Amino acid sequence: MTGTARREAVEQAYRDHADDVYRVAYALLRDPEAAVDATHDAFARAYERWEAYDARRPLRPWLMTIAANVARDALRRRRVRTLAIPAIAAQARATDAASGHAADPAEIASRRALVEAALDGLEPRARAALVLRHYHGYDHAEIATILGTAPGTVGSLLSRAHATLRARLDDGSGAGAAGPRVGGAADREVLP
Repeated sequence: MTGTARREAVEQAYRDHADDVYRVAYALLRDPEAAVDATHDAFARAYERWEAYDARRPLRPWLMTIAANVARDALRRRRVRTLAIPAIAAQARATDAASGHAADPAEIASRRALVEAALDGLEPRARAALVLRHYHGYDHAEIATILGTAPGTVGSLLSRAHATLRARLDDGSGAGAAGPRVGGAADREVLP
């Protein structure tokens, strides 16, 4: 199928089924804005995977499956953020209270820049695995599917990426040169 034919097919599917996809997403997410985002993401995934669609079968159930998976992914990311962010913030506050100082916003911004520089220095597959795992909450099997590799390889990629990031952040440069040491409670506020 040509790119134009695929685009037209997905556009027609959107016109015919967007309301149903939205209802599935809303039923799972219970948030109108998140459901709109999930609807758009579902059709983007449908476009990417259009070749996998079996035209001898009904389109609607295939789209609903994609919508449900997108919504579940969104719920998983929401749950990770809901659980992790307060715990990290509480731990940072406790560490700051124990040390007798509060985190300086300028210092946090500086450290965030170091983390970004360290991430930029990673090999693309390792960076993708790290971002998918820690920013988006995907498990090893999901990351393996996205990257087209084995789950064990994802574990290795993540392990090496963590070690590389740790080394780069420990020397403070984001890229491996000597610089101020990065560590402590304020760093936990750098990553989402």
